Amino acid sequence: MRSLAFSISLPIPPVTRLKQPIEGLLLDTCNVLYDATGWRRWLLQVLRRFGLHSHYRSLFHVWEKDYLRPVFRGQCDFCHALRTFLQALGLSPGQIEEVAAACQTRRIRWEADTRLLPGVKSTLRRLSSAGIPLAIVSNSEYPGHVLRERLERMGLQDMLTAVVSSRDLGRIKPDPICYQTALKALNVPADLAAFVGDDPDELAGARRLGLQTIAFNPTYEPDSDITLTRFADLLELVDLPISQNRAG
Repeated sequence: MRSLAFSISLPIPPVTRLKQPIEGLLLDTCNVLYDATGWRRWLLQVLRRFGLHSHYRSLFHVWEKDYLRPVFRGQCDFCHALRTFLQALGLSPGQIEEVAAACQTRRIRWEADTRLLPGVKSTLRRLSSAGIPLAIVSNSEYPGHVLRERLERMGLQDMLTAVVSSRDLGRIKPDPICYQTALKALNVPADLAAFVGDDPDELAGARRLGLQTIAFNPTYEPDSDITLTRFADLLELVDLPISQNRAG
């Protein structure tokens, strides 16, 4: 007897609403607007060829916590932090120089080729056109004006009201000053704004300040008000004018 296969199409669950309407959005950059894991995956493969076997999450948790934070505060540059990290992992001086040189070349290429994640550009354009002010709040090695130039090259021209970089502040999220600086630039109180990010600690920091929190591509299960599976679902959370909701 021939067996029959049935295809069942399950409805997509509706996006949970925010607690109250918002008048401004704060957004992280890495793994929210674009994929920032490319060079890390490459580095992990290189280290494995040198005999170092580690899991992605545990390895780069140490990198972020102990080596990358000073870069984001402007206390040292990326290459110095990377060499110190590789030395702590036990690589020889020759291996460190080989990896550092190759990494620099690859990061330059990656930055030139970085593209926004699906739905990001069209979603932010609709939000901006509807009068929702948008601010970037990023732990970044670059000052704000350079970060803005990079984002504009990706297609976000004239959509961003403010770009706040940890490099300029000398502070990193979840320090309250990072969110407060962006809120001041938007002229929106914390209880009428939301923060979109992927890091649970940064989401928790935004919540402590009174912002509503939206997780996207979280590194692990976050304690956020809402977790999105598609960036475009942001449009379901914001009360856009009817003409905007029907557009595109």
